[in-house]
Amino acid sequence: MSNHGGEIAGTLIGLFWVLLGWWMIAVGRRRGRVGGDWVPAVGTIVDKSGGTEGLFLRNPHIRYAAPDGSEHIVASRSHGDLWEPGQSVDILVDPTEPGRAALLTHAARATPYVVIGWFIIVVGLLTLIASLMLAVWVPPPST
Repeated sequence: MSNHGGEIAGTLIGLFWVLLGWWMIAVGRRRGRVGGDWVPAVGTIVDKSGGTEGLFLRNPHIRYAAPDGSEHIVASRSHGDLWEPGQSVDILVDPTEPGRAALLTHAARATPYVVIGWFIIVVGLLTLIASLMLAVWVPPPST
């Protein structure tokens, strides 16, 4: 007697985990590229609520002088109420496009995404293997 519902559910759960892990790795790699050849600088938080992206997540703005001397104000791309207006923060500035910058803490969070993403992919693959084994396993006849 086969458990087709369990096989299908296990396959769907395994595929979900693999896709979620792949997405997390993509996010981590994108964040890791932010800091590659960018130059460090110091910026100042301009406001505490530069706009929201979600219900209670804040995205404060940063004012900074780029290496070429031009002054810019950009969204921090980081969420939370960790900073106060007027606070100095470490940032990374894109030397090829001085109007692009990111908080140093934002760029440094790439590695956990990649590590957790690979862990989730392994769990998803193990779930898929277990579902496959369940699908091909034939129980011994009862006597």
